Amino acid sequence: MKKKVWVVEDDPDIAEVISFLLTDEGYEVALFPDANSFKRSLSDAKVDIMVMDVMLPDGNGIELCQDVKSSPVLGHVPVLMMSANTGLADLNGYYRADDFIAKPFDIQDFVKRVRRLES
Repeated sequence: MKKKVWVVEDDPDIAEVISFLLTDEGYEVALFPDANSFKRSLSDAKVDIMVMDVMLPDGNGIELCQDVKSSPVLGHVPVLMMSANTGLADLNGYYRADDFIAKPFDIQDFVKRVRRLES
């Protein structure tokens, strides 16, 4: 059974690359272009891993991550945060993500990080 990865990314080019990479690796991928579309889908969330951008047009990936991690239903789901702001890696304890990757990211490194979260 394929692992499901939810990706919250507002840049369509980056979202497409991530979707292609993860689909090619055997994952089932759902893309969300903004915080609101992601939040609307949470009630039926059957997801194994989440990848979230920090800067979104209608919200903040850090807040989304905190919401997920404090949820009794979704708190166990690993979250990979990504941002062009590399300083955010130092705040990881604050937003409780399982991993952080800086953009632009190395494709192989990205896939390795997602795979690591799977276990």
